[in-house]
Amino acid sequence: MNIRRSISWISIALIATVVIGEAAVREAGLVDIPIYAVDGEIGYIPQPNQHGCFLNKRCWVFNDRSMGTATAWNPDAHPNILLIGNSIVMGGNPYDQHDKLGPLVQQQVGTDYSVWPIAAGGWTNVNETVYLERHPEVLKRAQFFVWEFMTGGESQLAAWGGDYVWPHEHPKWALCYVLRRYALPHFFNLNMNELPPQGAIDRVNLSKFEATLAQIAQATGRKQPGILFLYPSKVQLQTARQGREWLPERPELERLSRRYALKLVDISTYPEWTEAQYREGTHPTVAGNRMLADILSAAIKDSLQQEPTH
Repeated sequence: MNIRRSISWISIALIATVVIGEAAVREAGLVDIPIYAVDGEIGYIPQPNQHGCFLNKRCWVFNDRSMGTATAWNPDAHPNILLIGNSIVMGGNPYDQHDKLGPLVQQQVGTDYSVWPIAAGGWTNVNETVYLERHPEVLKRAQFFVWEFMTGGESQLAAWGGDYVWPHEHPKWALCYVLRRYALPHFFNLNMNELPPQGAIDRVNLSKFEATLAQIAQATGRKQPGILFLYPSKVQLQTARQGREWLPERPELERLSRRYALKLVDISTYPEWTEAQYREGTHPTVAGNRMLADILSAAIKDSLQQEPTH
């Protein structure tokens, strides 16, 4: 009888622990995270019309076109600047919304322009090209664009990494999700990679990228329609500072920039950009984001002043 009673009390205690843990995880905002639509063509993309605050303090938002802004897509409000990229543009859980690159660039360029961030963590230029192919209403209304490029950007589509990397629905059991997502990878070799895939240029992907560049350049109606911004990892920055080439794709990007009159902004060439601007091996700190916004906004303003947007 005592054994049965002990088992009962242990069972009750375990159930209570799970219930309390589940409530605590949800109350702490640990599963207040974006969810993604998944398909083979684009890989994955943030679902439109969602918002939240991870840990109840790092807020995020996506509009009706899955852009990282609270402003609904309205191409008629102001001249439009598309800011296209991956987690460097999107930000992610470590940043509050106002500390992400899109809002910071918007603050710098001012309210006479609308900055539209188009990005998802881990994307390559292949995913980004698919986005613009799917949203011609966005591409055709661009008056200027800034497109990020990292090594391997034209190698392959970044595929969906599963629900513990890019969740396609809200976790049904928050406690289990948090343990699997944040705790178990410290003890087991689980693939939680959120970085873009690497590899050599795929000529088919490059051709589609160039075709999209041609379309967006024509859509702007400008002599200098946009910027290709080249972003190095910390190791690649060290390579650049040693006077060596860090970007294998540079010859192709230089060719595209000449053909479509694009400005190349290589972050590694800016002396103020140092290893201190990295949060880890790839992503910027909040201060690094602000510095990136300063660099890009200055380049944008220089282009727009040379040829005013109408």
